Amino acid sequence: MKNEQILIAKISDKIKKYQKTQKICNTNFLNPAEIIEIEHMVNKMPNCFCGGYENAERKVLIIGLEDEEQAKEIFDLITIECVNKKMSHRDVLGSLLGLGINRDVIGDIIIKDNRADVFVINEMSKYIVQNLEKIGREKVKVYKNLHENMLEPESDYKEIKTTVASLRLDAIVSAAIGESREISAKLIQNQKVKLNYKIIENTSKQIKVADKISVRGYGRIELVDVLGETRKDRIRVVLKKTCG
Repeated sequence: MKNEQILIAKISDKIKKYQKTQKICNTNFLNPAEIIEIEHMVNKMPNCFCGGYENAERKVLIIGLEDEEQAKEIFDLITIECVNKKMSHRDVLGSLLGLGINRDVIGDIIIKDNRADVFVINEMSKYIVQNLEKIGREKVKVYKNLHENMLEPESDYKEIKTTVASLRLDAIVSAAIGESREISAKLIQNQKVKLNYKIIENTSKQIKVADKISVRGYGRIELVDVLGETRKDRIRVVLKKTCG
């Protein structure tokens, strides 16, 4: 709650500044939960959320600007190449944070084999290029790249068609991760499950189409469609699961 209050206060200050000066202002990168929390605050003024590509997860809010192409000028694309090792998201993020920079200056990280593309607030790009020398123990080549040269994000999800006893959170999680309802309930109760980017402990919470669930260690789930009931009164659903 404290973090949400701080975020709302920061956005309120930026709104007041824009209303007073009519000058474009922006945030650093916001995560999906933060975007949901504040998007209603700016819906009556020119704004856009931009993360570098269409389905970016982490985005910058620009107040006073609606053109996403112009919005990209606020952040740079940094490419990291590692000759001897395939990189992971955790490796790259950990090495970047190890430089002493804040998480909110880093946007999405797109990885393919031994290359990682990272969106960063442009004031930080020179510092990262000059100071990032290794990912783990492996030396890397780091340089500023053009936005149009970014890696193509890969769709790494699988579609699951199955039946569930109900649309309760524990039932959907169980069907998606292939574990029992009891294990799914424990994951929820132990705060390892987020619904629409917020931790939830209510195992019986009803899930709606387009709701997004993340389960620590198992990946992300989306309820894509509800297809009706079977003869045995079970509910046919279509889920989309992204690997953890």
